Amino acid sequence: MKINMLKAFNGDSIHIFFKDSEGVLRNILIDGGPGNTYQFKNKKDKQEAGELQKLIRDIKSKHQIIDLLILTHVDDDHIGGLLKWFKNDKEAKYLIKKVWFNSGRLISEYFGEENTEENALSLGDATGLDTSIRQGVKFEEFLEENDLWERRLIHSSKKLKLFDFKLTFLSPDIDKLKVLLGKWEKEAPITETSGKDDYGWSLEKHIQEDFFKEDTSVHNGSSIGFILEYNGKRGVFLGDAHPNQIAECLRSLGYSERKPLEAEFLKVSHHGSKANTNYELLELIDTDNYIISSNGDKHQLPDKQCLARIVNHNNKAKIYFNYPEKIPVIFKDEDYNAFPDFQAMSAENGFTL
Repeated sequence: MKINMLKAFNGDSIHIFFKDSEGVLRNILIDGGPGNTYQFKNKKDKQEAGELQKLIRDIKSKHQIIDLLILTHVDDDHIGGLLKWFKNDKEAKYLIKKVWFNSGRLISEYFGEENTEENALSLGDATGLDTSIRQGVKFEEFLEENDLWERRLIHSSKKLKLFDFKLTFLSPDIDKLKVLLGKWEKEAPITETSGKDDYGWSLEKHIQEDFFKEDTSVHNGSSIGFILEYNGKRGVFLGDAHPNQIAECLRSLGYSERKPLEAEFLKVSHHGSKANTNYELLELIDTDNYIISSNGDKHQLPDKQCLARIVNHNNKAKIYFNYPEKIPVIFKDEDYNAFPDFQAMSAENGFTL
């Protein structure tokens, strides 16, 4: 099984492919990044294919399909590329076998609450839909119209077998889904904010001055996170999930600091935000390989504070970046001198299970 991190700008888009026990090549797509991951304007103001569009073309050319599309949650940096694909490619619906997505309509049904008029609105052309909430509704309409939606509510008490691998879901729990229901109905449009990066401090200074405050975003808390087990090996995919939720679920599965989950890699939550990775979570997952998906365009992620926690927890950590040009911007000689065994590397060769 091969796992590739697409260059998804400030978001996530992950392609998994493998040959099943019957010799059939399978493709799984986790998220689609923001719209630019499908198509963007280059420096000459001309439209250029992003890595998501290139991947789709490749799958089509090989007469394969996307056997499963998982949308972890409705934020633009995870769904925007998919919406742009569906808008620009009338054949998109023929390329997807099924979709897992915790929509507002599905959550309403689960809790026995009436779906709101807002959730049922047809928003027309996707152009100009700036809010994640509206994009989520648009996506839901597309799935229903084309009979792609499996209508399977994903939450942390589920374990599923699919093809030749097993999925154990770590996030969201039922409480976080219920909170999302309220947000779906009521929250005002999300606006992007930006601040300064924290790359001026050394790893040592970040470790000395560390202060953890958990992410409170309802959307991020609803993110689908899971363990994928294949051939006796495990990879951990956390989307933008909250660390305390992941830690609580791992403990409920029998893992502890003395008996951590052994994994080949951890896809770090929320593009390496300091609010989504804490020491408790790191202690519960035994791995040397940590994956960061972000070009730092928005919110200046990853936070060096998060990376400092990883290196302090595991001095031999290998931190992989899908935008390796970020590495010399973040790490200086003083960091490598203080922690000579950690490595910052490109993720371009992908990962295997």
